[in-house]
Amino acid sequence: MPKILHTARYTGLPLEILQSACPEGFSVKTLDEAAHEQLVKEAVDADYFLVSGRLSIDKAVLDNAPHLKMIQRTGVGTEMLDTEEIKKRGIPVYVNAGVNARSVAEHTMTLLLACLKRLPQVNKQTHEGVWKKQQTGVTTRELYGKTVGLVGMGHIGRLVASMLQPFGAKVIYTDVIRQTDEVEKNLSLTYCSSFQELLPQVDILSFHCPLTKENTDMLNQKTLALMKQGAMVVNTARGKLINPGDLYDALKSGQVRAAALDTHYEEPLKEDYKLAELENVILTPHIGGLSYEAFESMMAGAMENIVAFEQGKLSEIEGKRLL
Repeated sequence: MPKILHTARYTGLPLEILQSACPEGFSVKTLDEAAHEQLVKEAVDADYFLVSGRLSIDKAVLDNAPHLKMIQRTGVGTEMLDTEEIKKRGIPVYVNAGVNARSVAEHTMTLLLACLKRLPQVNKQTHEGVWKKQQTGVTTRELYGKTVGLVGMGHIGRLVASMLQPFGAKVIYTDVIRQTDEVEKNLSLTYCSSFQELLPQVDILSFHCPLTKENTDMLNQKTLALMKQGAMVVNTARGKLINPGDLYDALKSGQVRAAALDTHYEEPLKEDYKLAELENVILTPHIGGLSYEAFESMMAGAMENIVAFEQGKLSEIEGKRLL
């Protein structure tokens, strides 16, 4: 029976969903402890890796996985994969492109609107019995008429752009690949040829691109200074796109009015995470793509790919192959 090794630790409902998605004729094992040593140990008899979490799939893991046929990501991020070591061994890698895009897009909109309406602060005040209707109301902002800059226009970026349309926001974007004229027209998009060109125009900046060596820390002291005074920042992509110390300084100075972050430079957060000290920062624990519906779809889609691979039906899933 082929063994699928899940490279993280699930308990409770996530584990139930994972186990229920396991196809007939396969076994699935999740880690007893989310530790690299545990991953190396369990890899010894694994036929497939189902990769989630942040444990590195590195040389030590691969050296101890002599039966490994294929690596399947639950999502699309690949920063935990040592791609050079994987390529050396000729092990194919498949991703779940677009499977949780709607969940991430909805979470982006939630964070964006929560920033504008100052929902955490207002909710806290009201729970504490503070009723300052006019004084509080005039500190909030509307989305209508604002310029939203999207960094990345893949599955998620396009969904966010479509969700912004009914609000009457102006949407501009930058990406390494420009969208077609038809897509730009249908989504009312304006293209910017660079990140630096986009920044001075935006009231709200939202990230939807993968992390690369080239764009790590792309929002930093220098680029933050290009933004309008009082702009907002939303990140549901990858935490290392933003330098957290520089963002902290910009929030303290008022250069940035508010930020909402679902992804963070280091995960899980450390106790001394300075951004957590600020009232004008909304933090969520990288849950944008993990709605119940998206999680079920991620597990089902990943298992379908593994079954297709095992049955030799490569052509049916070739479009999802990364390496």
